Amino acid sequence: MASAAPIHAKSLVDLWLGEQLRHLRKQRRRSLADVAGACGISLGLLSQVERGLSSPSIKVLQSLAREYGVPAEHLLRDAVPGNDDIDGHVRRAGGHRRVDNPERGVYKEMLSPPASRRLDLCRAVLAPGGSSGDELFVTDTDEQVGVVLRGELELWLEQRVVLLKAGDSFCYAGNERRRWRNPGTTETEVIWGIGRSMPGAGTPRP
Repeated sequence: MASAAPIHAKSLVDLWLGEQLRHLRKQRRRSLADVAGACGISLGLLSQVERGLSSPSIKVLQSLAREYGVPAEHLLRDAVPGNDDIDGHVRRAGGHRRVDNPERGVYKEMLSPPASRRLDLCRAVLAPGGSSGDELFVTDTDEQVGVVLRGELELWLEQRVVLLKAGDSFCYAGNERRRWRNPGTTETEVIWGIGRSMPGAGTPRP
C-alpha cells in the first residue's frame, strides 16, 4: 500500500466533505449527472468535489444539501460569531467552524479566528478506531505541527509508522504521504497547526 499513489486533496476537510457528499448521493441512488443537473453545476465540478480535489463554495454546498434533504450544517457547521470578535481577530468558544465525519470517527473543530492569514489551528477528537482513512494522502498545505493531548495516535509517514501518546508532538510537510488513526479503546485528542500554502485563502486546510 505504501507504494501506491497517494490521494491528493486540497485539504483533509475537502476530502471528508467529498466522502460525505458521495455517501449521501449513493444512499439516494442518484448519479453524478443527475445531481449536477439538479443543482445547476457541472458534472466535472461535482466529481472533483466528491474526490476532495476542489473546495465547494457555500452556495454549492447549500445547493447539494437541499438536493439531499439535509441541513447544510450537517456537512459544514459555522456558528455565528459574537459581537465582540474584534473584526475577526477573536473567535469565542462555541463559535468555531466544525467538520465532523462520524463514519470515520473524526470530529474536527477549526480554532483559527477569521483574521488568521498564514496559519490554521484545529482540534480533532478521534473515536476509538477513528482515522484519516486506509490510504496515504497528501494536501496542498505547508508544514504541519501537532501535539497529542490525550489518548494514542498511530501516525504513518511514507513507509514509517510511529505510536504517539499524550504529550508527544510531530510534524510533516503537506506533500509528505501520511495517514493516521486512533488505535486505542478511548478517545484521542490532537491539536494541529497548519501553515497555509496560499496566504489569505479563506478555506482552512488541515
